[in-house]
Amino acid sequence: MQKAQINELARRLEDAGRMSNAERTALLRDIERYAKSDLYGAARLCKDHLHKDANLRLPTPVLAADRIGKHFEERIREARRPVELYGEQDRQIRQPEDGREYKGPIVGTTPNCLIQRDNETGDLIVHARNTLNRSFEMSGKEEALAISYPFKAVGGVGLVRDADHDKQAGMGMDHQRTDESARQRESNLEMGHAR
Repeated sequence: MQKAQINELARRLEDAGRMSNAERTALLRDIERYAKSDLYGAARLCKDHLHKDANLRLPTPVLAADRIGKHFEERIREARRPVELYGEQDRQIRQPEDGREYKGPIVGTTPNCLIQRDNETGDLIVHARNTLNRSFEMSGKEEALAISYPFKAVGGVGLVRDADHDKQAGMGMDHQRTDESARQRESNLEMGHAR
């Protein structure tokens, strides 16, 4: 976000107590968008400009920014235990596990980490940015990423691809199989082996 947009967001946060529901929803959407590119900046902006009487429930990654920074950011190369999310039942902030694939949107970016919400569990997965095989510029298409760790997760390489790519590849394979079966039937008819 640009400086003018951040200043506008700060002004809107200060007026959050007097906003309508539609304005509050738009404000939360903008905070989430800012957190995707700078999680700590979004958390600090909310902490500095949001009044306690505004009664605004901030997005979970913004609320968890301090815990992510203290627990994971400083020691991203070491295996760390999962941390429970306050206010979220059975949800954790954790590092990836060996041999797993995580599909879901990117909800936050820090200098050393990429935070992804796992669609399967709802947990926040903290990936080390320097171990991923693809660099990230937030383009708005981060809703469907699949990050897998075929070998070692902590200290290993994370393979990043679009989750939509799997669906397209699967459809292509089905189409290819249909073509093969049609060719086989044609071949059988030519040889006089009608079924």
